[in-house]
Amino acid sequence: MSIDPAFPCTAPVLAIVIPCFNEQESIPGTLLSLLGVLDKLVSIGRITTESFLYFVDDGSTDNTWYLLSSIHKKEHRVRCLKLSRNFGHQTALIAGLISVKNKCDISISIDADLQQDPNVMDKFIESYLNGADIVFGVRNNRVADGIFKRITALAFYRIMSIMGVTIIKNHADYRLLSKRALEALTAHNEPNLFLRAICVQLGFKTGTVYFDVVERNAGVSKYSLRKMLKLAVNGITSFSIFPLRIIAILGVLIFGLTALMAIYVICRTLLVGDTVPGWASTTLPIYFLGGVQVLCIGIIGEYLAEVVNAVKQRPRFIIETELF
Repeated sequence: MSIDPAFPCTAPVLAIVIPCFNEQESIPGTLLSLLGVLDKLVSIGRITTESFLYFVDDGSTDNTWYLLSSIHKKEHRVRCLKLSRNFGHQTALIAGLISVKNKCDISISIDADLQQDPNVMDKFIESYLNGADIVFGVRNNRVADGIFKRITALAFYRIMSIMGVTIIKNHADYRLLSKRALEALTAHNEPNLFLRAICVQLGFKTGTVYFDVVERNAGVSKYSLRKMLKLAVNGITSFSIFPLRIIAILGVLIFGLTALMAIYVICRTLLVGDTVPGWASTTLPIYFLGGVQVLCIGIIGEYLAEVVNAVKQRPRFIIETELF
């Protein structure tokens, strides 16, 4: 791929942002791999020697922070941020991006388990040098996932599409952001960020890099089913009002069904006369409308919770320590 001469091609300062939670087993291997990537990118002139790794400890309860702080004392390219408690992956990631936005020209976010292949980062930077402000890392396939995760992932993207949320299929949070994309992203102040959709909607020129998923270098995944469901709900309530429109549609349908049922009951009572008095007109509507009401209240409650969290204006994260 040739570099666009109209776009600045000076070597940028790169910050690799790595959110981590209870990753003490993964840290040593991740560190060696990413430092090797930095060395390679510097040697081929892709980035400057001022580039660095930025680990964000999302309130780990194991020795993750001890390892990171110890490494920081020996390796100047390793910088660390410790949050006061576990705020969640998306919040830890945005905390890291906010912290590095004035200290780098570009950032690349990647998970600490390195299942997202770090060896394609040179392609990310090449796309940036060709004019892309945002470069999305997209996995080639989901062969490395189990059957359950593959099914739930397929359902996730399908539901997001139905709800009108624009996201890139098989893209998680492996992406490059230029300085101005970082500025635009960190200007979003809502409490529950869904970065996969926000980055698509920023409007800057984008690029795509495909990669193969590999096995974790150590440890086990900390992304439980509960956390995945929470991410999906946040994505829907943050970017789609389709569920609220469903409530209006249900109201129209219920009115129509109730009218038809009333006509049926009246006709059967007058023409046949074998119905139990009061049963059809009382029992069925109670069960039907009761279930619909509970569903609608639950949907409205999710949106109301989003409004309450936004109105409180509490900090999205609290920094305990930063080693830079």
